[in-house]
Amino acid sequence: MSRATAFVEGRVYTGRRYCSALLVEGGEVVVAGSDDEVRRAAATGTEVRPLGGSLLLPGLIDSHLHLSELTRRREGLDVSGAGSLEALGSTVRAWAEAHPTRPVVGRGLDPEHWPGGAWPTRSDLDRLVPDRPLVLVHASGHALVVNSALLSAAGVDRAPTDPPGGRFGRTSTGELDGRVYEAAVGWLEARLPELDPVEPHALLRTLRATAALGLTTVVPMSASPGEATALRKLAEERGWSGRVRVYLRGDRWREYFQNPGGPSGPPGLFSVVGVKAFTDGAFGPRTALLTAPYADDPATSGLSVGSDADLASLIRDAVRQGLAPALHAIGDGAVARALGLLRGVRLPGALRTRIEHASLTPPALLPALDAVRPALVVQPGFVWTDTWLPARLGPARDRWAYAFRSLLAHGQLLVGSSDAPYDPVDPWRGLRACLERTAPGGGSANPEPSEALDAPTAVAMYTVNAGLTLGEPLLGLLEPGAPADLIVTGSRSLEAAIAAGAPTVREAWVAGVPIAPAPG
Repeated sequence: MSRATAFVEGRVYTGRRYCSALLVEGGEVVVAGSDDEVRRAAATGTEVRPLGGSLLLPGLIDSHLHLSELTRRREGLDVSGAGSLEALGSTVRAWAEAHPTRPVVGRGLDPEHWPGGAWPTRSDLDRLVPDRPLVLVHASGHALVVNSALLSAAGVDRAPTDPPGGRFGRTSTGELDGRVYEAAVGWLEARLPELDPVEPHALLRTLRATAALGLTTVVPMSASPGEATALRKLAEERGWSGRVRVYLRGDRWREYFQNPGGPSGPPGLFSVVGVKAFTDGAFGPRTALLTAPYADDPATSGLSVGSDADLASLIRDAVRQGLAPALHAIGDGAVARALGLLRGVRLPGALRTRIEHASLTPPALLPALDAVRPALVVQPGFVWTDTWLPARLGPARDRWAYAFRSLLAHGQLLVGSSDAPYDPVDPWRGLRACLERTAPGGGSANPEPSEALDAPTAVAMYTVNAGLTLGEPLLGLLEPGAPADLIVTGSRSLEAAIAAGAPTVREAWVAGVPIAPAPG
């Protein structure tokens, strides 16, 4: 007999409505109704779990994160807390001394919050670690700062030509200053061995940590063939029983289908569903593609990444493979470009085309958005993080950054995510940022109150809307026939749970089986 559990005497939010009880059996929801309805339907031997008035809701879905990079940030050198060049130096030196034989790779560099906002350079890093490669990954993931030893290891002994869609920072005399942007990052990485590979057991630790936050499905983006294979094996060997849906990196996606073992995994737990490609960069390094120059640097409007011909070819080939294209587009110029590339694309089944981020969507873009209607996979936490954005864009343009309510009013499908490790993986932070446009400590990328959402709408972005985007319309719901992926909380309403944040999570279940207890 399959496992059956009756949750009673609580407040169950199914994703569409409230009820007091839920019966799950065989990995699915059987009844969502009153206590009496659930008790009558429960077979002998069903485990009865009184909720004591607490809230039960669908398991949360992070539709865009970078699992290997998140693992590296969790288990490697995290420099996100360094608030100055001096603090950065102390952090880097301490880690280098504790790991005397390894390349030094730090993640989370965020000079926007430093006094003056000036980025470190190659010469600064040479003073910190002169004897081996040192690379610091910008908080956006779209730029690096490297030392001379790394350039030497890559065989770069003089200033190379900027690759299409990328740029090397240079001194006034034209020498490389250690800053590397967009496609130049890939150009440099291709000349180096992998500096900090991620082991499968480390990925598993990260998955367990995300489940403790209430994430029952994660969607790794830009996954390498090796990462996707490792995740498939974890699912096949039942090392992990949460759900994983993978979007492969656009420049290597075909390699995955050539790997031994084939592309499939355990039905329901693991699948490769799409391919991700880039059309621009990020706001932080001013490489997001805008239709007009940056307010705080009129010399640039950002970078266009990848040629239209190459992107169109990738989209066609991915669709033939049965995979959904996901196009990274942050600036309004890039969103317009992505919409043009996705116009007329038809996918198998219920899968949706996607635009990742869609961070700046002024009214001029709405007709094209209405015509194409991709899923817009946004990061609400950026509203709290990008406090410097108004200066980047200017007030008139910034009004349309992270304009969630306006997009929903036009019938766009909005999906929530973290983009971790480039923002905290905690989904409750994103949910709260949907409701409160200004962070608790003050500051906002766009504080416009009319763009705030209510709790059910915010939760839908992290549940049913994500399922629709993945072509799984029952994923993210707790209605009869839906997967029994759920969170048991210590709160009594959606609003209270969002206010409490991650500590409200008591248990996370997938397919009717617990996969995580409360954090801590």
